[in-house]
Amino acid sequence: MKKLYLLFILVCFSAMFSFAQETKTIVRLLDLNFNPVADARVLLLETNQEAISDRNGKFELYLSEFKAYTLQISYNGQQYKEKLAFQGAKVYTVYIGSDHKEIEEVIISASRKFAEKKSKTVGKMELENLESSQSYNIIPSELMKERSVIDMKSALLAAPGIANVTNGLGAGGFTVIARMRGFSTGSGSLRNGMRTSTTSMADLANIEAVEIIKGPAGTLYGSSTEISYGGMINLITKKPKPYSFGEASFSYGAYDLSRLTLDYNSPLNQNKSVLFRVNAAMQRGKTFQDFGLDNNMMIAPSFMFLVDDRLTLNLEVELSQSERNMIAVGYLPKGYNNLEDFNWDVKKSFSSNDLTLKSNVMNVFADANYKISDQWKSQTNLSSANTINKSDYLFAIPLSMDSVGRRIMRIPSHFISNSIQQNFTGTYEGETWRNKLLIGVDYNIDKYLTTRKMLNFYDKVHRFKTTPTINKSKVDQLFAGAPESEITTQFQTYGLYLSNVFSLNNRLHLNAGLRVDFYKNLVSEFKETYFSPKFGAVYELLENQLSLFGNYTNGFNNGYLMLESVQFNAATIKPQEANQYEFGLKYELFGKKLHGNASYYNIDVKNVPFSIVAENGKTSTQQNGKRRSRGFEFDLTTNPFAGFHLLLGYGYNDSKFTEGDEKTFGNRPQGTPFHVGNFWTSYSLQQGALKGLGLGFGGNYSDDFYGDDFNTFKMPGYFLFDASVFYEKDQLRLSLKGNNLTDVHYMTTNFWLYAQPTRTVLGTVSYRF
Repeated sequence: MKKLYLLFILVCFSAMFSFAQETKTIVRLLDLNFNPVADARVLLLETNQEAISDRNGKFELYLSEFKAYTLQISYNGQQYKEKLAFQGAKVYTVYIGSDHKEIEEVIISASRKFAEKKSKTVGKMELENLESSQSYNIIPSELMKERSVIDMKSALLAAPGIANVTNGLGAGGFTVIARMRGFSTGSGSLRNGMRTSTTSMADLANIEAVEIIKGPAGTLYGSSTEISYGGMINLITKKPKPYSFGEASFSYGAYDLSRLTLDYNSPLNQNKSVLFRVNAAMQRGKTFQDFGLDNNMMIAPSFMFLVDDRLTLNLEVELSQSERNMIAVGYLPKGYNNLEDFNWDVKKSFSSNDLTLKSNVMNVFADANYKISDQWKSQTNLSSANTINKSDYLFAIPLSMDSVGRRIMRIPSHFISNSIQQNFTGTYEGETWRNKLLIGVDYNIDKYLTTRKMLNFYDKVHRFKTTPTINKSKVDQLFAGAPESEITTQFQTYGLYLSNVFSLNNRLHLNAGLRVDFYKNLVSEFKETYFSPKFGAVYELLENQLSLFGNYTNGFNNGYLMLESVQFNAATIKPQEANQYEFGLKYELFGKKLHGNASYYNIDVKNVPFSIVAENGKTSTQQNGKRRSRGFEFDLTTNPFAGFHLLLGYGYNDSKFTEGDEKTFGNRPQGTPFHVGNFWTSYSLQQGALKGLGLGFGGNYSDDFYGDDFNTFKMPGYFLFDASVFYEKDQLRLSLKGNNLTDVHYMTTNFWLYAQPTRTVLGTVSYRF
């Protein structure tokens, strides 16, 4: 018994002794973007221990008591005080500036850097803007917030060189379409560099930035219905952050539009290794036309798991429902060669609120980032998109100056897209050189199921008289007996791609890339293999300030796009191919207070299909058409002093069909103006009783463009003027924004014509907590 008693005392004593011992603890120091903070000086105030973080942001401390310690961190001339709650673990993560008030100041300051180009998806590897030979622009959420932008169309108007932005229809869906370098591209199919549904509208409440990558991008991204030879639009979603914050906003505006958004973020554990964020939006309203709805509801929860200093996992889910009208206008009747002379009333829809397009969308995105070694990193991405549309389209077709035929189409559809992508990036450095290598593979499978019924014509109405209301019961009855066509499309793509950037003396950067694309249409058994190269060079005339760059890039469209034409023999189909060369200047001057890009480009496209009508009336399709697009783009963003910002953009495009259809030979493609421009400027008071009060204004210009490829009629250019007044104090922000204040009545085109909003006003109240 005494032995057991002595053993018990010995065990207790050993336990107390081991508790009193100091435990070696490793601390990871990260910034707010989860990057390691190296060479930071750290002082543990309670014990006076000092340390310096290594290249991985790590340092060691010896702790003995289970309590909260205070770290004083000196980095880049600034000091931070952070709390470390020691609970006996061996590894802890600490974020610089994780105190809410300090973070809020960082966010407010950073929100004014509208032109800072930081992206991990543009080149699928981490490259600074001045060392990349790719032209691109980034529209951050901060700029969209200052401009009170709540829809994708308005967001894209902030980008230089973009023309003819319109809400457009597509295969039973609804998306935003824009002209880039003379070619049509969509904004819905790429998120975080991955394929999603091509016909789903993104709510900006869950978008951190809009990346606009110029020119053919087939080498890294392959072929997609929404990636054009003029460029692609990639949406970056909002990610969890390592601190707690929230923001709620309410907007109310013209045509009874009301909108409520919420952004809430919080770590889920004390160590801040499990992070959670949710963004949500609800919108209800009418449109500027006599009939029209614009309703949307979205919720997007996301999680981040910092498993250890090597592995990070992300999971995002986005669920949305929307209901909108889709109204397209046909081309002008013979004898009219100018839309302005035809005097179309853009406020008249010829539709009904019973004819709407309803969408249910689920997007899921997951990725795993793993640090294999000091030189190699792995990124595994998964994306799944599922969209169900119930669509009633209304087509208003001018038959004469006085009469309009109303065509109705019912196209229920189901779109499924699943993708997996694996990237390995390696970085090797010498005294005067650095080499970055990307090795990647991807797999994508898409399935589209649609049925189509058409009432052609539902009726004929007088253009200038009161339009009879469309009877929903009558429409349903007519559709019940209408013939139905079913379209099933299913295809898969395997891709292997390589990209290498070699840098010498931090000034000369040479890059080359190659993609091998294996395409198979699972319905027709059509197969195709394509090789897509790219090359580029950058020389920094002034290190970290001014770069001279040039590139050759290749893009392509697989043959499945042409299989819809029954005249094609699948064995003869060739992929369309685009080749671009470009050169110009990039600049980040005066301590990065002046950003910009100026470049000239030339894009040649071959294997363009076109139709030929024989003497016997039969139509056949040939594929020896060619098209050329060349032009100049310029953008500038400056913040010369606190509170003032100026953004300028200009694009010139000379685009035409150079070979092929005799009806379009030498013509300009529809919707491609020669000149487009945009600007936005703002100033907010930085001191005094009215500190936080600001004013912003800007505009968009487009000159005339043709409404069709046959150049039978022109559409007038336009200048849109917007202005806003806002006030920020503490956690409150108030804004009042006017769009198209000069009340310009105008239309855009993408195979059909689309009326665009007249004057609107929107007021917003936001509260940060």
